[in-house]
Amino acid sequence: MAAKREPPAVWLAFLILTAALFVAMDKRLPEPPAPDYSPGTIEWTDQIRVDGDRMRGFVRDPGGFRWYAVLVFRSEEEKSALLSAGAAGNRFRVVAARTEPGRPAHEYAFDMSRWLRSEGAAGTLELRLSGYAGPAPGPSAALRRHRERLGGHIRETFPGPVAAEAEALLIGERSAMDPLDERSYRRLGITHLFAISGLHVGILTLLLREGLLRLRVRTHIVRLVLLIFLPCYAILAGGAPSVWRAVILSSLLLVGSGVRRERRLDLMLTAGMVLFLLIYPHAVLKPGFQMSYAAAFALIHSQAILSRAKSVLHQSFLVSAVCQTAVTPILLFHFHETSISALAANLIFVPVFTILILPANLLFLGFSFLSPAVVQWLFALYVPVRGWLGGAIRKAGDLPLSVWIPGRPALLPLIVLVSGIFLFFVLLERGRGFLRAGSVSLIGPVLLLHFWHHADPSLRVTFLDVGQGDAAVIELPHRRGVILVDTGGVLRFPDDEWKRRSGRFEVGTQIVLPYLKGRGIDDVDLLVLSHPDADHSEAADEVIREIRVKEIHIGPGTYADAGYAEAVRAAREKRVPVREVRDGFGWICSGTRFTYLSPEQKEYEGNNDSLVLHVEKGESRFLFTGDLEVAGEAAIAEKYGDTHLPLSVLKAGHHGSRTSSGEGFLVAADPALTIFSAGRNNRYGHPHPDVVERLGDLGLKSISTADYGTITIIEKGGRLSVRTSAEPGAAE
Repeated sequence: MAAKREPPAVWLAFLILTAALFVAMDKRLPEPPAPDYSPGTIEWTDQIRVDGDRMRGFVRDPGGFRWYAVLVFRSEEEKSALLSAGAAGNRFRVVAARTEPGRPAHEYAFDMSRWLRSEGAAGTLELRLSGYAGPAPGPSAALRRHRERLGGHIRETFPGPVAAEAEALLIGERSAMDPLDERSYRRLGITHLFAISGLHVGILTLLLREGLLRLRVRTHIVRLVLLIFLPCYAILAGGAPSVWRAVILSSLLLVGSGVRRERRLDLMLTAGMVLFLLIYPHAVLKPGFQMSYAAAFALIHSQAILSRAKSVLHQSFLVSAVCQTAVTPILLFHFHETSISALAANLIFVPVFTILILPANLLFLGFSFLSPAVVQWLFALYVPVRGWLGGAIRKAGDLPLSVWIPGRPALLPLIVLVSGIFLFFVLLERGRGFLRAGSVSLIGPVLLLHFWHHADPSLRVTFLDVGQGDAAVIELPHRRGVILVDTGGVLRFPDDEWKRRSGRFEVGTQIVLPYLKGRGIDDVDLLVLSHPDADHSEAADEVIREIRVKEIHIGPGTYADAGYAEAVRAAREKRVPVREVRDGFGWICSGTRFTYLSPEQKEYEGNNDSLVLHVEKGESRFLFTGDLEVAGEAAIAEKYGDTHLPLSVLKAGHHGSRTSSGEGFLVAADPALTIFSAGRNNRYGHPHPDVVERLGDLGLKSISTADYGTITIIEKGGRLSVRTSAEPGAAE
């Protein structure tokens, strides 16, 4: 029998109560310490990761404040000593300096301050070790020490290809996961299978309960063992919201009795959520918390739908469909995309995971302690099978149309989507089939979301804050085309082996792609790479592999340049045509004219051979100059001064270097606004004070991404408006 459905007023009251609870608990949290506060000792707690010469993670100070800390090792010996002693659950004497979280590059990028708040952290610290202060007291600290030792045991005994997976599945440590594997899991919508969640807790609880009962342990003893084991496992597993949800719900069910199962699940889930928020109110801000409870509530209140399953396969499909539909608004708001292939992928991989992958890793862990010889024999059988399965997952993740990218929903489309999802569930409960219910309730919201940006008649030119580099996105009116000019990148400098970091900052993955996806851009009509310098093109391969790029333009004589090696390799894999172009080449699209003004020569020799793009719509003119210097600027002014100058917006050459933006060129170009694309506190001093002064003396306005963050120029009806993602002097 299906559970009794609550009237809307009851659930509205519950939502209001939850919000009031969060506000009340938020106000009860202690005020952060003064800016000059520096704890003398700290305890490393969770999310600890060692990479190169740095260790990052959360720490707790003697005052009870939680911080996100970065420890910089001064020597390889210091690093080895700390790793040998272990960090989690131990206290250290430190010299600490408070740091300000970096501002987000744009509205769709990772926001460190918001993340710290969701973690209940007071701020960020930079640490230097000054001594070991002993193990931290208490059972939770002891469990953290055991967790760290267990992770070390897994890394030492499990083969490299499966060690990262075992750490993720058994103790919730995902820092060593291959980014390409994680990309495939995300695109297929099966990330939850390779992170500890309610499914893992359910399987472990079932295995432990059935094992103890078969050993003839009394039922009340089994219940007591589980009540002790589950919270300990939650700490060992890293304490993710989905784990605590499952642990709290399971524990409440173990002690609850006398109520109908369906009704009890509903009440227990609600009580568990309130209990969790009483302890950890900021968890409500975490996407994992929101999706975990949204999926759980949807399943509980979809019993009438699930009860119509005609087979195990049919039931698996219904469960996956209910969960995926329920969490879609949350996925789109936070990540701007959702997996289209999730239904099919979960039907295939949930059984594989439940029957093979998780039990196998539990078995390996047990035998790694009991019989190392046996576990090596088991690994010899498992590793080839897991390698084949991993290859199949990657290929499936690369299939076209695996992901839908409508962007972050505006308020109106979001309301329409949520309303459509509620209507979808109501129609299913009334006996409508999936196709019929979906065609009535979901097609309209999906189309509205997908084409929302196509209603915008303006030309948008966005200069992304990629640090010391260049990247600009041109969106034509009514989204009739998207051109990406450069992708930014990071200059890599050689370093000692022990200092090299694997988890490097990637401009493409962390800045460019979030902006494209946040704007609902699922393909780029043209990628223009001005020249092969890393700060302009190093992130190109990340974009090409993640977003459909239709064509790439590069300057003459640069195809074989080492700076384009990864981009060309990615283009070949994705069968993207790469075309060398030069001055004079142009085209018209959606009333906008595009023309390359440089270079003239066929061989690339340096900055003055940057591919320079001129964009003209009506009276508005934009010029993207790459790293063009004074000589190149003079050539353009002489050849195109009468036809393509003056300018509305000039992207200054070479980030505002003193070797660019010559006075003669600036007089000829007479830009209404000059954009400097430069990093905050960059080592080169860009934009150079002489250049800024030169523009000021000529009465020309200029702004820099270093000060204003991402800058968007909107052309509509012949008028230009400017929007920025930050104010000058905002925290770094």
